[in-house]
Amino acid sequence: MNKICIGILILIMVVVSILGLTSPTTVNNPTLKTFDKGGISLQYPGNWNEKPIPQNDQNLTAQSGFQMLNIILEGNNLADYTVYMGIGKGNINNNNLSEASDRLYKHYISSESGDYLLKTNTTLKNGYPAIEYVYGGTGASSGKPLDCKTYIFTKDYKTAYYIQFATPRGGFLKNKSIFQAIMDSVVIN
Repeated sequence: MNKICIGILILIMVVVSILGLTSPTTVNNPTLKTFDKGGISLQYPGNWNEKPIPQNDQNLTAQSGFQMLNIILEGNNLADYTVYMGIGKGNINNNNLSEASDRLYKHYISSESGDYLLKTNTTLKNGYPAIEYVYGGTGASSGKPLDCKTYIFTKDYKTAYYIQFATPRGGFLKNKSIFQAIMDSVVIN
């Protein structure tokens, strides 16, 4: 009888430990929030919060033909954040994602990049063609040194979306898997 009780206890412990190891990107995980606006949806950590879009960021993206849809921060504000995520939407001219990407770079990304810049053509996990900028510089609205990655992507070559992740200098690598999980959850409606 004791062996049966011990066996059941071990089985319960195994089940509990397996359930505790489920992926944080599971759709039904209550620790996630869903962003669903402007034709794009994605999931992000539940301890991040939507904040007012800084006027400077709105102006810079508007110059590029994009509209900033939202910013989401881990932290209180741009003066005190550990993670920044900006989301935007814009038109694509002549079915050319590179043209839209170049406009966003010219009017927004270039205002922040300065220490280093890498541009790569890529495809997101969900099959959307994308252009990725990885750079370091100074935040357009925060004025603080940052590390940043911006994805510009499309589904139909008529509308482009961007998602920008930034951290204060040196904080990017520890959040890399979270950023990837967010990008893997992106759906263009």
